[in-house]
Amino acid sequence: MINLSLLTLSCEYQPFVDPHTFTIDGYEALARFYQPNGDAIAPNIVFEQLHESIELLAAVEYQAKVFQLTHAPQQQRIFINVDPHAVDGPNTAKLIKLLSQYQQVTVEIIENTCVNDAMLANQLFSQFKQANIKVALDDIGAPHSLLRVDLMMNVDYLKFDRHWLTHITHPEGVQLLIALINFAKQTNKKCILEGIETEAHLAFARDIGVHLVQGFLFKSWFIRPTSSQTLCLA
Repeated sequence: MINLSLLTLSCEYQPFVDPHTFTIDGYEALARFYQPNGDAIAPNIVFEQLHESIELLAAVEYQAKVFQLTHAPQQQRIFINVDPHAVDGPNTAKLIKLLSQYQQVTVEIIENTCVNDAMLANQLFSQFKQANIKVALDDIGAPHSLLRVDLMMNVDYLKFDRHWLTHITHPEGVQLLIALINFAKQTNKKCILEGIETEAHLAFARDIGVHLVQGFLFKSWFIRPTSSQTLCLA
């Protein structure tokens, strides 16, 4: 078990890049955690432990969003991830009030692996849309994930998981991805392909007509704040 009270919180901003012009069209804000000696600890390990207590998860998630929005690059659209379990019930209004202060925010909703999670994501989506907050559906096509058609029809952005890049040499997989991209274009949505790590990945993104890409090929463009803060677990 991690002693969460000893961790410090920071974040990292990864750019969304136009694969043709190499211009930046926003950043995704990702939580980062550090041990007292300065060593990074994988965020998924921290969040796995936080999921054992919804109250604790909600407290840390809210702190993370405040930090991410406070230190975000100016004049850029910022995408933040929202775990539906962290903002269920009364925590939703608190988060919406925070996000409503920023015009350049898009919320990424992740659908997990069970029907209850998918239903919770759908309820959360409706509340964000009522508050005029843009929404992206994250991790589309990830292994073991669910996909709700109604969410795909109503979100503003479709984010395709890096798993699609394993289908580069499989014509059926490529055609399915192209069909989803064409759907996005015909319904005035933007689509983002994650996991771009090589020039071959970038060329593939150009060929299929995706709007934006994200990945470690652009690591030199990542932004990290110089400051951090101690987690408050009270």
